[in-house]
Amino acid sequence: MLELLSRAAFDRDVGRLDRRMAAKFGWTVVTSEYPVLDVIFEHAVAAPLRLRFTCDNWDELPPRIELLDKAGGYLTQVPPHHGSVFNGSAHDSTGRPFVCMRGAREYHTHTSHLNDYWANYRGKPGMDLLGILSQLWRAWKRAVK
Repeated sequence: MLELLSRAAFDRDVGRLDRRMAAKFGWTVVTSEYPVLDVIFEHAVAAPLRLRFTCDNWDELPPRIELLDKAGGYLTQVPPHHGSVFNGSAHDSTGRPFVCMRGAREYHTHTSHLNDYWANYRGKPGMDLLGILSQLWRAWKRAVK
């Protein structure tokens, strides 16, 4: 996909994320500059979770989503209360814990999901960048209560 189209799709999606929305959900936006959307999920008692979406070739490809600590270091393990979409085992290509949910590049490239194509979800309601981010926030919020 041409970078210009990818950038335009990224800017369209991320452009809907404003300060009010971030504050409502307890998100800290570290960066939202193409091709990276980097957001910290804050919580009153649980350790924050930072997600870095790398959106090269968005939305021809789903974003790569890295699980990080608040400072930006890679998580080497996922706390057991984080829920099933935050997979604590090593991904085939990265060797790190990963997001195992449709809409994450790691999900669609994992050997157990190779037949669940991104094309089945691309462009569907809730499968833009903010939709994927919101789904992950809800899964994390349910898990850490």
